[in-house]
Amino acid sequence: MLKKVLIVLGSLIILAVITSGVYLLIHRQGVADSFEVGAAGMNKKILIASQGSKYKNLMIDTLTSRLKGEDVYISVIDISGLNEIDQEDWDAQIIIHTTEGYRVPEPVKEYLGRIENPDEVMLLITSGSGKWKPEDCKVDILTSASKVTDITGLANSIVDKVSSLLIED
Repeated sequence: MLKKVLIVLGSLIILAVITSGVYLLIHRQGVADSFEVGAAGMNKKILIASQGSKYKNLMIDTLTSRLKGEDVYISVIDISGLNEIDQEDWDAQIIIHTTEGYRVPEPVKEYLGRIENPDEVMLLITSGSGKWKPEDCKVDILTSASKVTDITGLANSIVDKVSSLLIED
């Protein structure tokens, strides 16, 4: 009897490990493709730093198509490139990332720790529930559960914020 219980218990543990591994592989974030819209010499500059996923790529496409009408230069990079970014070079920064164990990814955390003007930064954080926000963050934060149906409303909020930043300068 003990042997059967141990076999069942061991099987359940193995199943849990496999299920967790599959979940992590499915939800793993990719690297965002870098590209630019507009000319680097334009007066107004927007940085979009993101991770790669179907949802985030669609959000970036939506944002860049709406913002390019603002006569601005837009640079899209992966969040891993934030260590090379100087906030002073940008009029607005949009950072799109997922939570990782209820934490902000390290490149984003490091960038936010060294910025001087949090009013110029907007975070879009995706999570399973779409509600998680870091408590110690001083920038504007929007949250989402990576539902394509949420993109229009979130993009409108981001474009409104960015447009107000561009007018202030």
